[in-house]
Amino acid sequence: MHTYTLAVADGILFVCIPDSADLSAAIMRETSTAYGAGIELDIARGLVLTDEVHPGDEVFWQDGPDGAITDTTGTGYRYAVRRLPHQ
Repeated sequence: MHTYTLAVADGILFVCIPDSADLSAAIMRETSTAYGAGIELDIARGLVLTDEVHPGDEVFWQDGPDGAITDTTGTGYRYAVRRLPHQ
C-alpha cells in the first residue's frame, strides 16, 4: 500500500506527494507560485488515497468541485484517509 503526504491551507490542497518524496521542495514550489510563501500549512503523512471510506477511517481530504485528488500515476481518488493497517 502506497501512502501519501498532503499539505492543505485555507481549504486548498497544495501538495499531494508520496511519503518518500521531498516535501520541502514540493511545498516551496507550490506555495511560492500558487499562493505565496510563508503560509501555514496543515500537513498529514501516511494517508491512503481511496474512493471508499471504511469504518474507522479518518478523512483528511475529499474531492470537491475542482476534481479528485490524484496519485503519481494520475489516477483520481475521492478521499485521502488515515487508515488503520488492518483495514
